[in-house]
Amino acid sequence: MELLDRLNDHARSTDAGPRVAYRELTPGGRSLSYDELATQVSAFANHLQSQVAFGATVILCIANQIEYPVALLGTLAAGCNVFPVSAEIAEPELRALAQEAVAGAIVGSARACRALGDLVTVQIDATAILKLSKNTIAQSVPAGDLLLCSSGTTARPKIVVRTAASVDAVSAGMCAAIGFGPADRVLSIVPLCHSYGLEHGLLAPVRAGSTVHLCPGLDLATVERELTAGGITLFPSVPSAFDMMCQVGAPHPLPTLRKAYAAGAPLPRAVFDAFEQKFGVRIGQLYGATEIGSVTFADPADPHFDPAGVGRPYDDVRVRVVDPDTRAQRPPGEDGEVLISAPSMFRGYLHDAAPAFDGDGFFSTGDLGHLDTHGNLVITGRLKLLIEVGGLKVNVVEVENLLAQHPDVADAAVVAVRVSQTVSRLKAVVTPRHADRPPIPDDVRRFLRQRLTPYKVPRVVEVRPSLPRSPSGKLLRRLLEES
Repeated sequence: MELLDRLNDHARSTDAGPRVAYRELTPGGRSLSYDELATQVSAFANHLQSQVAFGATVILCIANQIEYPVALLGTLAAGCNVFPVSAEIAEPELRALAQEAVAGAIVGSARACRALGDLVTVQIDATAILKLSKNTIAQSVPAGDLLLCSSGTTARPKIVVRTAASVDAVSAGMCAAIGFGPADRVLSIVPLCHSYGLEHGLLAPVRAGSTVHLCPGLDLATVERELTAGGITLFPSVPSAFDMMCQVGAPHPLPTLRKAYAAGAPLPRAVFDAFEQKFGVRIGQLYGATEIGSVTFADPADPHFDPAGVGRPYDDVRVRVVDPDTRAQRPPGEDGEVLISAPSMFRGYLHDAAPAFDGDGFFSTGDLGHLDTHGNLVITGRLKLLIEVGGLKVNVVEVENLLAQHPDVADAAVVAVRVSQTVSRLKAVVTPRHADRPPIPDDVRRFLRQRLTPYKVPRVVEVRPSLPRSPSGKLLRRLLEES
């Protein structure tokens, strides 16, 4: 695995070896240099090889802390499959995933280890990871697979299987497109158990020899301090975090930040404009999915940069936009279903024998979008989110984008409300931009009627304090549809 080779190269280098690989942004936070990280990874791999069979699946259930890269890279180095899950996962869900993945071991908190005590043969408490013997070298074996839960934004999550080769491909693609380098300091706030957080807080930085400032979650005071005085150069984040930064505190310089970018959810133009106005920084966008990894990047330094787009494909990534019904390729500027072929793509879904790709090796993302004349990809909606109202189809993303322009709306989602077996109506769920001035439903509908064809205007507008989102910022529509 190239990633592990790069780690060992950094460790042996007189320049890179002493460089900090990970620094925790917590009171009394610890750090690991590259030579220490490589040593700990080897020790963990050796320990794991003595405990479980080659090819076993190991669940990783810990928060963003320095044990995380040790355990994840060590598991791969031991020839085992690593399955990261949220440190906050509920016990029934954890047990269900362990059974589905046929897990043989868990590395996690005491709570997580107890939860699987009767299901897996090996439980490794996260607090013991850095105390393992460092005097032995792990047997060299082929690296294991990376298992990840799909986002589950519209349906039940599936377990995605990505090979060592796909992990190498996505880390190389990010380094080339975004420009991760040894002088970079990366502020990592997205949980490492998610594809986006893992790729930009572990895979690309370790490949490049960057330093990661590891935050256990979104803490605005910590983010502001690090961006102001922590020497941060790269800030991968989510739209909701950028929005909160625009709403809280006074403008201040971000002296060392060279790239900030968003993924996980569409970046509203209003947030892009507000962040640029307040901080003087233009936010880029990424596009990807758990199944394919990060595959495009919209770089604000590109002369053809479009704030509405998610950018150009990485090297060796192919994008097709096709008619959802005929599968005929769409010309630039015309919307269709987005298909991706990339070396970073997954092998398939666990326990699912159905082919994951079409005959040409393309994966159907389920997204709607188009390529512009410069080759930039613009995402405009979701195929499964086209709701039929009176025989006419509504792209809910179009409605949500307009809702976000209402001065009293901070966040918005549009879902279908089933009236009968054949009739659906639209419901908008919005959150207040100002705590003392919640949106008035009739006013919101009037706002939309001035801008949309009548059948696209939701019949019901519901105001809630917040919308259900995953830690990576994805809207969990199924929870709104169920409520």
